[in-house]
Amino acid sequence: MHILVTAPIPSHPQNHGNRARVFAVCKALQDAGARIHYVYGGLEGLTEHQELAMRETWDHVYVLPAPPSDQSPQNRKPRGKKGFAIDDWYRAEMDIITQRIMSIWRIECCIANYVWFSRWLEQVPGAVPRYIDTHDVFADRHARLKSDGIKPSWFSTSAKEEAKALSRASKIIAIQDSEASHFRNISKTPVVTLGHFIDPDFLPFFQPKAGKKITIGYIASDNPINQASLLAFDAALADRPHLKDRYEFKLAGAICGSPAAATTQFETLGFVESARRFYSDCDLIINPNVGGTGLKIKSIEALAFGKALIATGDAMTGIETSHPLHHCKDAAALCKALDTLTPDLDIPPLEQAAKDAVASYTAIQRAALLDLFPSLFRDASAEVQTS
Repeated sequence: MHILVTAPIPSHPQNHGNRARVFAVCKALQDAGARIHYVYGGLEGLTEHQELAMRETWDHVYVLPAPPSDQSPQNRKPRGKKGFAIDDWYRAEMDIITQRIMSIWRIECCIANYVWFSRWLEQVPGAVPRYIDTHDVFADRHARLKSDGIKPSWFSTSAKEEAKALSRASKIIAIQDSEASHFRNISKTPVVTLGHFIDPDFLPFFQPKAGKKITIGYIASDNPINQASLLAFDAALADRPHLKDRYEFKLAGAICGSPAAATTQFETLGFVESARRFYSDCDLIINPNVGGTGLKIKSIEALAFGKALIATGDAMTGIETSHPLHHCKDAAALCKALDTLTPDLDIPPLEQAAKDAVASYTAIQRAALLDLFPSLFRDASAEVQTS
């Protein structure tokens, strides 16, 4: 089965949540037997190393050269309060390259990542499944960010424009149920929720280290939401300075190079070669997410490694879990939880809660993959049921 996937972002490295999402979906399809034609829309640049990694991973890779800076869609200004028209960031070259691919190969499924990069689906024959992996709700996105005290960035549009894009698909892929409800309210196109697909890779249980501080980790990209979350946690930590007598705080990922990290109380590690190694070196993971939209993939990642996670409710949107420390009200409540935590007693149950949550979550995602790609996942589902 040949699947044509387009995205405005590269799939490598997986150091941002959106890249991790694109990679995980494509890899799950490839592992099930699909051949992936990955078309990168060239909106974020591409190093030689990135391109090589993509070509080593996917069956076919096509790269649109980055546009001149004065022609970059990202340098265009929104059209008033309603934001951008749905195709303002689209690149017309995508029409040409996708048509070329479909004229050569027998493409059996098409996936466009992001509503605002979906115009090429209008040219796909009606019998071919056409999916939009939405990643996020972009209708009134800037207004929601402002209400959370976060400077608006990236793409935002109106519900009418978003609905126009959704009509191009035969199915819409939402990343969480609350966003699926939004899409159903503005479009008649069927919606399937497919969260972040990640296979559990549980690390060893927590072992207390006599006389040593508990290591707390936070790994994140440098987007404005993560920066705002880091600043909120730093402010809450400053109100409880004694916590640094019990814990050491380590920060990893692109966020280390952001303005928010310039005065952080964390030890900044920068990009880490292995996320698994970072999680292994930490006793406890936090996600102090403030507001924002979409699914917080770093929360899923921590659960998939079986790590004790303390998070805000915003950080766990779309993830079913009953542990109270997965639903702290805000960064201040998260710091309060750290203040009252007894590591020997509280960390092991948090690790078990992570394993329980990710097991349930993964089963739901496998069912969604079967719904979207029955010819690929039917056999795998039958094996699970008979085992």
